[in-house]
Amino acid sequence: MTDDYLARFETAWRPLDPQQAAVLAMIYRRYRGTPPVHELSPAEARALDVDFSFFISAGAPVIPHIEEQVLAAPSGPIRLRLYDPGVPAPAPAVVFLHGGGFVTCDIDVYDGTARQLARRCGMRLVAVDYGLAPEHPFPIPLQDCIAAVRHVEAHAAALGIDARRLTLAGDSAGANLALATALALRDAGESPVRAAALIYGCYSTSTASESYRDYGRGAYLMSTADMVWYWRHYLPEGKGVNDPLAEPLLADLRGLPALHITAAEFDVLRSDSEELASRARDAGVSVDYALWPGMIHASLNLMGWIDAMGPHVDAIGRFLSEKSQ
Repeated sequence: MTDDYLARFETAWRPLDPQQAAVLAMIYRRYRGTPPVHELSPAEARALDVDFSFFISAGAPVIPHIEEQVLAAPSGPIRLRLYDPGVPAPAPAVVFLHGGGFVTCDIDVYDGTARQLARRCGMRLVAVDYGLAPEHPFPIPLQDCIAAVRHVEAHAAALGIDARRLTLAGDSAGANLALATALALRDAGESPVRAAALIYGCYSTSTASESYRDYGRGAYLMSTADMVWYWRHYLPEGKGVNDPLAEPLLADLRGLPALHITAAEFDVLRSDSEELASRARDAGVSVDYALWPGMIHASLNLMGWIDAMGPHVDAIGRFLSEKSQ
């Protein structure tokens, strides 16, 4: 990326929250000369996201107790990491599914985000290190997430968790997986999930929306081409396209638990969240919808740099805490 290119981006960023714009400029300068995600291999993209954890870790609080378990899941052994911010057992809990386009990131990259959520929600949090595409395409990551929720419910006492007070949360691809997990558990007639927080998720393979048109050229961290790349690895050769558990905007949403749906203003996925909120309400689901003004995709991960993000994440915490009572 040349300085002239960066200058053009900075001009486009004028409507952004000033601190969001400042950290975005830091990101683009740090990765000057790096090809965009859609020109990388999965391994190269994963290495880039490990480096990106520098930004995610900023301001992450100390959590007094963290432990890991290994779960035999459809993709193989996966890690579950429990974050206990000091909530007496048996505690309400949120099962958190990280983003990364189904292809990148893990619970180590997302450690700072998990710490922030656990502290601000005032709940125990279980982060799930589900299998990644393309090695594990749809539906395997989803099956991992379903297995993780069932494991937490079955072993709640050992985790200091109240099995009757479980919630879900996820961002980006993790929001897709959280919603699909809620749908699958509903259909199985055995859902322990009382609510779900869905943070700027991807719910359809279509890129014909208004937000893709307005923000998809690459100025705001994630482009349309990047999302096409992610979907291509998660749904190779189109396998899973039009499946409601891969594209939840196609699902019958009736009977889902309460949803807190958030969108970032300058995000290619904004329209996905708007449409999901509308369809869920039409299906009789209790929905809280919030637009984060001046923010981009990954603003949750960047909250340590952006003062305005604190109240937004606190709102997620209040929602999950209230719904788990």
